Amino acid sequence: MNSVRDAAVSRLTETFDFHDPEYTPDTAETINRLIREGSSVAYSSAHGGMWVLSGYEHVKSALRDHETFSSAQGVHFPRAEGMPKFSPIDLDPPEHGVVRELMAPPVQKQRVQDLEPAFRKLSAELIAAVSERGEADMVSEVARPFAIGTLALTIGLSQEAQRQVRELTRTMWKYIATDSDATRFWPAYHDLLSEEIRQARESENGSYLSWLAEATIDGEPIPEDLLYSIIVSYFVAGHDNTMNAVGRLLWCLARDRDLQLELRKRPELRPLVAEESLRRWCPTDRFTRVTTRDVTIDGTTIPSGSRVVLLFDAANRDPVKFPEPEKFHPERGNSYQHLSFGHGIHRCMGAHLARLEFRILLDELARHPTFHHVAESSLSFENGRHILFDRIQVRFEGIGQEEGE
Repeated sequence: MNSVRDAAVSRLTETFDFHDPEYTPDTAETINRLIREGSSVAYSSAHGGMWVLSGYEHVKSALRDHETFSSAQGVHFPRAEGMPKFSPIDLDPPEHGVVRELMAPPVQKQRVQDLEPAFRKLSAELIAAVSERGEADMVSEVARPFAIGTLALTIGLSQEAQRQVRELTRTMWKYIATDSDATRFWPAYHDLLSEEIRQARESENGSYLSWLAEATIDGEPIPEDLLYSIIVSYFVAGHDNTMNAVGRLLWCLARDRDLQLELRKRPELRPLVAEESLRRWCPTDRFTRVTTRDVTIDGTTIPSGSRVVLLFDAANRDPVKFPEPEKFHPERGNSYQHLSFGHGIHRCMGAHLARLEFRILLDELARHPTFHHVAESSLSFENGRHILFDRIQVRFEGIGQEEGE
């Protein structure tokens, strides 16, 4: 038993705080599980007080009931002043619907299908490079460039934006919940967005960004603050969540050579593996809402105006919904019902795009030798909710080696 770890788990189960330094990927799953097992509606005094929902049905119901569980005060909490809203997740109807419509074009099904050849080319180039060399860090050499590269193809990013987006996002997550204002991270991000908007307006290259920069609402140009809100949301969510989800999938495969071999024999299993990876290891494992009225859940009343934390990770591992939830079981039958893409009006707009990205990577990996871990990987949180690996160091089997041996 680790007494230090046990003490942290006990303390944070009692007073939940996902920004506490001892709330780490090592302790989080245990804390989240104990909260779910202890009470369907928990309360923490941290950050002025917040309620916690962790069971699958309660989290799903809250996501569906946007009139009671509002996003308008921001889903990131606490949050530095001066940071614009993220669109559309920080918006309620009717504004939400207007903005979501503006954001829909690049992730609509037909547009995504049209981009599939370009995505496959990018995936083939990245994986061929590491496979031929025989050893690689799958985070920095596959997950990150694939996520940023597919985002660039989807909305149209300059080379400079592709170079800067990860570090700017990392800095934002570092300070957004700890600083009273956004001066340590937002000005630099704002400068990058300003340059992307300027180039988009001048280029007329047919990209989504060039279209968005000239789009209108009721015949009027999109207000600048809303334009920045839309673009920063695409920059962040478009690479961050994909990178972390792909990283976890690659980590899972690196630990299980038999699974890699099975995916070669049974291509139909590939989407199921991706869905089960998203269920078992939610890449963004919580959002928050604020209640607009008193709401009673299982006999406990949450007052109007209360901050509510929705624990996606705990909900995805609720044994009532997913028997033996700690087990990675792609053929369990209902993995696709996970909440990692959210639910209701705020369900992830890019879910179809993400599923295509996972399928493309699994298809391409099946054409190369298997790979396995050669060094330990460390997990960490960004902003108390984005779970990522520092590295996934692997070695590929020798070219020509019989994969069945």
